[in-house]
Amino acid sequence: MKNKMMERYSRQILLSEIGSEGQKQLHASKVVVVGVGALGTVATELLVRAGVENLTLIDRDVVEESNLQRQMLFTEKDIGRSKAIVAQEKLQLINSRTDIIAQPVSLHSGNIALLQSAEVVLDCTDNIQTRLLINDFCKKEKIVWIYAAAIRTAGYVMPIVPEGPCLRCFLQETGAETCDTVGVLNTITTAIASMQVTLALQFLLGQTIEPNLIYYDIWKQHYKNIVVKKNKNCPACQGKYEFLGKKEPIRMVKFCSLGRYQVTGKKVDLKILKQRWEKIDTVIDDGKTLQFKDLFLFEDGRALIKAKSEAEAMSLYAKWVEN
Repeated sequence: MKNKMMERYSRQILLSEIGSEGQKQLHASKVVVVGVGALGTVATELLVRAGVENLTLIDRDVVEESNLQRQMLFTEKDIGRSKAIVAQEKLQLINSRTDIIAQPVSLHSGNIALLQSAEVVLDCTDNIQTRLLINDFCKKEKIVWIYAAAIRTAGYVMPIVPEGPCLRCFLQETGAETCDTVGVLNTITTAIASMQVTLALQFLLGQTIEPNLIYYDIWKQHYKNIVVKKNKNCPACQGKYEFLGKKEPIRMVKFCSLGRYQVTGKKVDLKILKQRWEKIDTVIDDGKTLQFKDLFLFEDGRALIKAKSEAEAMSLYAKWVEN
């Protein structure tokens, strides 16, 4: 390792848990992070600062003002831009050696192979459907992934290893509270992401990680390490990957944020739409997305729309994108 790089990671290399050989392993590691929000911004920054140089960032959302309370990489200037793209830019400023791929897409069964190259996948999402899809794919492909979630003042972390219990062994496909409805403390998202990255680093360095569910309430300073056993009735553990077979993309999805809907359509030509919209109002173009009024459009035909109802969101999509 070159002297300059030795200096950069000198405090980390001093750790007996890592050392110079471990640092080389981290440089060569490949990690996919799904979700670049409260958990994902912290996780990706920690990975990059630790020397993980190959990252893929997957996130379908754009930066909103309400994100700034807890999503660490973003500033007011980033509002309205793709989270994945902004994170890529910020992370490469932190470490120019990194090879970071930004995927501003909605993860579904049709593009789940984006996870294929990963040595470990970090789940930093905010919805159960995506988590169960990740669970099925990683279980089938024998890829280690690390589940993480935070709400109110508490959170969970669990490494899911091929031979151990999976997410479907204990988590059901049901509706849950969201940060939009009950709130979330920024210190818990930071703490949970730090735990998640620590587990990822341990795995990348060849250490055994126990597939236990960690619970932590940062407000009450309450910590539990819960042993999870395989569920004999778990479909995924029996080789039934139901979420990989679901037809995607779903036409309409209501987001955690108030009044935000995702509408999916056919791939579009952003240049043509930009020319059309500029005749009506201001268009913000960052190369990958267009912002027009309360609509954010991606080149894959997916739009994020602020609306009062699903019907209004569909109407706006039809008016501005499909017509």
